Amino acid sequence: MELLEGGPDAVRYRCLAPQVGVVYPCPTMTHVLHVSGGFTSEEWEAARSWAETLDSVEVNRDLWVAHGRRLRLGEDARVRLAALPGPRRVLVLTEDWCGDAARPVPVLAAACEAAEGVEHRCLGSDEWPGVIERFLTHGGRAIPTAIVQDEHGMLLGAWGPRPAALQALVRAKRRREGPATPETTAAWYAPIMAWYGRDKGRSTVEELLMLLERGGAPR
Repeated sequence: MELLEGGPDAVRYRCLAPQVGVVYPCPTMTHVLHVSGGFTSEEWEAARSWAETLDSVEVNRDLWVAHGRRLRLGEDARVRLAALPGPRRVLVLTEDWCGDAARPVPVLAAACEAAEGVEHRCLGSDEWPGVIERFLTHGGRAIPTAIVQDEHGMLLGAWGPRPAALQALVRAKRRREGPATPETTAAWYAPIMAWYGRDKGRSTVEELLMLLERGGAPR
Protein backbone atom coordinates (compact mmCIF):
# COMPACT_ATOMS: atom_id res chain seq x y z
CA MET A 1 0.00 0.00 0.00
CA GLU A 2 1.13 3.56 -0.68
CA LEU A 3 0.83 6.22 2.02
CA LEU A 4 -0.76 9.33 0.55
CA GLU A 5 -1.45 11.61 3.52
CA GLY A 6 -2.67 11.69 7.09
CA GLY A 7 -1.73 11.68 10.76
CA PRO A 8 -1.87 9.26 13.68
CA ASP A 9 -5.68 9.13 13.68
CA ALA A 10 -6.47 9.33 9.98
CA VAL A 11 -4.22 7.87 7.34
CA ARG A 12 -5.11 7.78 3.65
CA TYR A 13 -3.74 4.91 1.60
CA ARG A 14 -3.88 3.76 -2.01
CA CYS A 15 -4.31 0.02 -2.47
CA LEU A 16 -1.63 -1.10 -4.92
CA ALA A 17 -2.16 -4.85 -4.68
CA PRO A 18 -4.80 -7.13 -3.13
CA GLN A 19 -4.08 -7.95 0.49
CA VAL A 20 -5.88 -8.91 3.66
CA GLY A 21 -7.41 -5.97 5.50
CA VAL A 22 -8.03 -3.47 2.70
CA VAL A 23 -9.15 -5.13 -0.53
CA TYR A 24 -11.52 -3.77 -3.15
CA PRO A 25 -13.49 -6.00 -5.52
CA CYS A 26 -14.33 -3.02 -7.71
CA PRO A 27 -11.24 -1.43 -9.28
CA THR A 28 -12.89 2.00 -9.26
CA MET A 29 -12.76 2.28 -5.46
CA THR A 30 -9.16 3.11 -4.65
CA HIS A 31 -8.91 5.04 -1.40
CA VAL A 32 -9.67 4.40 2.25
CA LEU A 33 -9.47 6.78 5.21
CA HIS A 34 -8.42 4.21 7.79
CA VAL A 35 -10.89 3.21 10.47
CA SER A 36 -10.45 -0.25 11.91
CA GLY A 37 -13.22 -2.35 10.42
CA GLY A 38 -14.22 0.30 7.90
CA PHE A 39 -17.04 1.55 10.12
CA THR A 40 -17.44 2.18 13.85
CA SER A 41 -19.80 0.58 16.34
CA GLU A 42 -21.62 3.92 16.57
CA GLU A 43 -22.21 3.95 12.83
CA TRP A 44 -23.38 0.34 12.87
CA GLU A 45 -25.84 1.02 15.72
CA ALA A 46 -27.20 4.07 13.89
CA ALA A 47 -27.88 2.04 10.75
CA ARG A 48 -31.31 0.62 9.90
CA SER A 49 -32.37 -2.92 9.22
CA TRP A 50 -33.43 -3.74 5.68
CA ALA A 51 -37.10 -3.75 6.68
CA GLU A 52 -36.74 -0.30 8.27
CA THR A 53 -34.83 0.98 5.26
CA LEU A 54 -37.44 -0.24 2.81
CA ASP A 55 -40.22 1.28 4.91
CA SER A 56 -38.45 4.64 4.77
CA VAL A 57 -38.00 4.68 0.98
CA GLU A 58 -40.11 7.39 -0.68
CA VAL A 59 -38.41 7.86 -4.07
CA ASN A 60 -38.80 5.02 -6.59
CA ARG A 61 -40.21 2.74 -3.90
CA ASP A 62 -41.79 0.45 -6.50
CA LEU A 63 -38.38 -0.16 -8.07
CA TRP A 64 -36.77 -0.98 -4.72
CA VAL A 65 -39.47 -3.53 -3.93
CA ALA A 66 -39.51 -5.03 -7.43
CA HIS A 67 -35.75 -5.52 -7.72
CA GLY A 68 -35.59 -7.27 -4.37
CA ARG A 69 -38.36 -9.65 -5.36
CA ARG A 70 -36.92 -10.42 -8.78
CA LEU A 71 -33.58 -11.72 -7.55
CA ARG A 72 -33.22 -15.46 -7.96
CA LEU A 73 -30.10 -16.75 -6.27
CA GLY A 74 -28.51 -19.62 -8.14
CA GLU A 75 -27.60 -22.86 -6.42
CA ASP A 76 -23.91 -22.00 -6.52
CA ALA A 77 -24.51 -18.69 -4.72
CA ARG A 78 -26.67 -20.38 -2.07
CA VAL A 79 -24.03 -23.03 -1.42
CA ARG A 80 -21.30 -20.40 -1.09
CA LEU A 81 -23.42 -18.21 1.20
CA ALA A 82 -24.02 -21.22 3.44
CA ALA A 83 -20.30 -22.01 3.59
CA LEU A 84 -18.82 -18.64 4.52
CA PRO A 85 -15.70 -18.92 6.70
CA GLY A 86 -17.25 -16.90 9.52
CA PRO A 87 -19.88 -14.33 10.52
CA ARG A 88 -19.96 -11.11 8.51
CA ARG A 89 -21.37 -7.62 8.85
CA VAL A 90 -22.35 -5.63 5.77
CA LEU A 91 -23.04 -1.89 6.06
CA VAL A 92 -24.57 -0.33 2.94
CA LEU A 93 -24.34 3.43 2.45
CA THR A 94 -27.30 4.56 0.38
CA GLU A 95 -30.13 7.06 -0.17
CA ASP A 96 -33.49 6.60 -1.86
CA TRP A 97 -32.90 9.54 -4.23
CA CYS A 98 -30.01 7.66 -5.85
CA GLY A 99 -31.25 6.03 -9.05
CA ASP A 100 -28.48 3.45 -9.04
CA ALA A 101 -29.29 2.40 -5.47
CA ALA A 102 -32.74 1.12 -6.45
CA ARG A 103 -31.12 -1.69 -8.45
CA PRO A 104 -28.22 -3.19 -6.45
CA VAL A 105 -29.21 -2.31 -2.85
CA PRO A 106 -32.26 -4.66 -2.79
CA VAL A 107 -30.05 -7.33 -4.40
CA LEU A 108 -27.40 -6.89 -1.72
CA ALA A 109 -30.10 -7.16 0.94
CA ALA A 110 -31.61 -10.32 -0.52
CA ALA A 111 -28.20 -11.99 -0.78
CA CYS A 112 -27.28 -11.08 2.80
CA GLU A 113 -30.62 -12.29 4.14
CA ALA A 114 -30.06 -15.64 2.44
CA ALA A 115 -26.91 -16.17 4.52
CA GLU A 116 -27.43 -17.17 8.14
CA GLY A 117 -24.14 -15.69 9.30
CA VAL A 118 -24.45 -12.27 7.65
CA GLU A 119 -25.84 -9.18 9.40
CA HIS A 120 -26.87 -6.43 7.02
CA ARG A 121 -27.85 -2.82 7.69
CA CYS A 122 -28.22 0.42 5.72
CA LEU A 123 -26.89 3.84 6.69
CA GLY A 124 -27.90 7.16 5.16
CA SER A 125 -24.89 8.68 3.43
CA ASP A 126 -26.38 12.18 3.67
CA GLU A 127 -26.64 11.94 7.45
CA TRP A 128 -23.26 10.23 7.85
CA PRO A 129 -21.00 11.82 5.20
CA GLY A 130 -17.84 10.93 7.08
CA VAL A 131 -18.30 7.23 6.30
CA ILE A 132 -18.41 7.67 2.53
CA GLU A 133 -15.31 9.89 2.77
CA ARG A 134 -13.36 6.75 3.72
CA PHE A 135 -14.39 5.03 0.49
CA LEU A 136 -14.07 7.42 -2.42
CA THR A 137 -14.61 6.36 -6.01
CA HIS A 138 -12.06 8.05 -8.30
CA GLY A 139 -11.68 10.73 -5.64
CA GLY A 140 -15.42 11.45 -5.30
CA ARG A 141 -18.37 10.29 -3.23
CA ALA A 142 -20.49 7.60 -4.84
CA ILE A 143 -23.32 5.43 -3.55
CA PRO A 144 -24.37 2.78 -2.96
CA THR A 145 -21.30 1.45 -1.16
CA ALA A 146 -21.26 -1.81 0.80
CA ILE A 147 -18.59 -2.19 3.50
CA VAL A 148 -17.83 -5.70 4.79
CA GLN A 149 -16.38 -6.75 8.16
CA ASP A 150 -15.28 -10.21 9.25
CA GLU A 151 -16.03 -11.94 12.54
CA HIS A 152 -13.17 -10.05 14.23
CA GLY A 153 -14.47 -6.65 13.14
CA MET A 154 -11.72 -6.29 10.55
CA LEU A 155 -12.34 -4.66 7.18
CA LEU A 156 -12.58 -7.17 4.35
CA GLY A 157 -13.27 -4.56 1.70
CA ALA A 158 -15.93 -2.47 0.03
CA TRP A 159 -18.12 -2.74 -3.04
CA GLY A 160 -19.73 -0.03 -5.11
CA PRO A 161 -21.24 1.97 -6.57
CA ARG A 162 -21.94 -0.45 -9.44
CA PRO A 163 -20.74 -3.86 -10.57
CA ALA A 164 -17.21 -3.49 -11.95
CA ALA A 165 -18.12 -4.27 -15.57
CA LEU A 166 -20.94 -1.72 -15.57
CA GLN A 167 -18.80 0.91 -13.86
CA ALA A 168 -16.21 0.56 -16.61
CA LEU A 169 -18.93 1.07 -19.23
CA VAL A 170 -20.27 4.14 -17.42
CA ARG A 171 -16.83 5.73 -17.19
CA ALA A 172 -16.18 5.09 -20.87
CA LYS A 173 -19.57 6.61 -21.75
CA ARG A 174 -18.80 9.74 -19.71
CA ARG A 175 -15.44 10.17 -21.43
CA ARG A 176 -17.09 9.74 -24.80
CA GLU A 177 -20.29 11.75 -24.33
CA GLY A 178 -19.80 13.80 -21.19
CA PRO A 179 -22.13 13.63 -18.17
CA ALA A 180 -25.90 13.49 -18.45
CA THR A 181 -27.86 16.74 -18.43
CA PRO A 182 -31.47 17.29 -17.35
CA GLU A 183 -32.46 17.09 -21.01
CA THR A 184 -30.51 13.90 -21.75
CA THR A 185 -30.82 11.97 -18.47
CA ALA A 186 -33.40 9.43 -19.66
CA ALA A 187 -31.58 8.60 -22.88
CA TRP A 188 -28.13 8.67 -21.22
CA TYR A 189 -29.08 6.16 -18.54
CA ALA A 190 -31.23 3.91 -20.74
CA PRO A 191 -28.37 1.52 -21.67
CA ILE A 192 -27.30 1.39 -18.02
CA MET A 193 -30.77 0.36 -16.92
CA ALA A 194 -30.84 -2.19 -19.74
CA TRP A 195 -27.54 -3.63 -18.45
CA TYR A 196 -29.06 -4.09 -14.99
CA GLY A 197 -32.04 -5.80 -16.59
CA ARG A 198 -29.89 -8.28 -18.48
CA ASP A 199 -27.59 -8.96 -15.53
CA LYS A 200 -30.47 -9.64 -13.09
CA GLY A 201 -28.26 -8.95 -10.07
CA ARG A 202 -25.78 -11.74 -10.83
CA SER A 203 -22.68 -9.52 -10.95
CA THR A 204 -23.60 -7.73 -7.72
CA VAL A 205 -24.04 -11.05 -5.91
CA GLU A 206 -20.79 -12.48 -7.31
CA GLU A 207 -18.73 -9.45 -6.29
CA LEU A 208 -20.30 -9.39 -2.82
CA LEU A 209 -19.56 -13.10 -2.41
CA MET A 210 -15.90 -12.50 -3.13
CA LEU A 211 -15.75 -10.19 -0.13
CA LEU A 212 -17.87 -12.34 2.15
CA GLU A 213 -15.79 -15.42 1.42
CA ARG A 214 -12.27 -14.18 1.82
CA GLY A 215 -11.92 -10.46 1.12
CA GLY A 216 -10.14 -11.12 -2.18
CA ALA A 217 -10.46 -9.44 -5.54
CA PRO A 218 -13.04 -10.90 -7.94
CA ARG A 219 -11.92 -13.78 -10.16
